[in-house]
Amino acid sequence: MAIVALPETFWNPAPSGRLRLTRTACEFLENSGLLEERYELIEGEIISKVQNYPRSESLSLVFSYVLSLAQSPRYVRSQATLEIRESDQKVNRPEPDVFLLREPVRRVAQGKDVLLIVEVTDTTHETDLNRKPALYARAGVAEYWVLDLERGQLTVFRQNNGEAWDSKQEFDEEAQIAPLCVPGKPIRVGDLLV
Repeated sequence: MAIVALPETFWNPAPSGRLRLTRTACEFLENSGLLEERYELIEGEIISKVQNYPRSESLSLVFSYVLSLAQSPRYVRSQATLEIRESDQKVNRPEPDVFLLREPVRRVAQGKDVLLIVEVTDTTHETDLNRKPALYARAGVAEYWVLDLERGQLTVFRQNNGEAWDSKQEFDEEAQIAPLCVPGKPIRVGDLLV
């Protein structure tokens, strides 16, 4: 077996000494058959997208609700890639559980195309509540929701200032909430939880 030297564009060295992969490196790993499971690329790290049964039921409820907000099913994506390009070498490829587009797009959606992202979390709290909010804010996403199955609550990030969110609120099962883009369609948080 030949040893191949990979160009530096395949990774971004991190001060911590951890290897930070680029999108090009991930595509190489996919094409080589070394990366077969579903994943997200967040700040150079590969994060596995593992599914389990309770999460799938809540995800179905969230998808149905977001679909009811849309003018057409073409405005809604579920577990599709969102590209967040911060520079030529820093491209993030999260795969939000559900998102609502401003208008249909025929390419990989960008953050500025998105009115609402909803993540359903049970084992991915760290990523969904601590890493993704700033990433989505920098990308220009209008609103971000995290439905936490363990705690039985919804965390809502609003008022994107381009770097972070000026508003973060937590709602329990009895609360009613509607996205800013469709204020006339509220839902009880408990109706999204399994």
